[in-house]
Amino acid sequence: MPEAGRTPLIDIRVRVRGKKKSERIISLLRQHGAHAEIVEDDDDVAENVFETDWYKETEANMMPGDVVNALRWKHQITQAELARRIGAQRQTISAIEHGRRPLGMKTAAKIAVVLGEPLEEFFPGGFPVE
Repeated sequence: MPEAGRTPLIDIRVRVRGKKKSERIISLLRQHGAHAEIVEDDDDVAENVFETDWYKETEANMMPGDVVNALRWKHQITQAELARRIGAQRQTISAIEHGRRPLGMKTAAKIAVVLGEPLEEFFPGGFPVE
């Protein structure tokens, strides 16, 4: 059991091809305050990350801007390109991703269409009331 006030170590193993993909995963973890490092390992034992307590807690705490950021990375699109495709400024996307601006339903719907994702994906805690 971890000492009081200390965060337990969480070991996440991801198998990817290519250093760039690994670096994107590390970048996403660091954005959420996690210390991350790449360790090469030939261990073939895999765990379904979606069933871990870490994933469930992280998902429960995700804000709409976090989802926009993660899905934008998933689809390999820049803030500038996403903004252009929805008719907004790059600074708007940045502000949404960093929690300085709320994600409204109209903007979320436009982003969902561009990324080909369901609208529900952007609001893990349920749809906002406008």
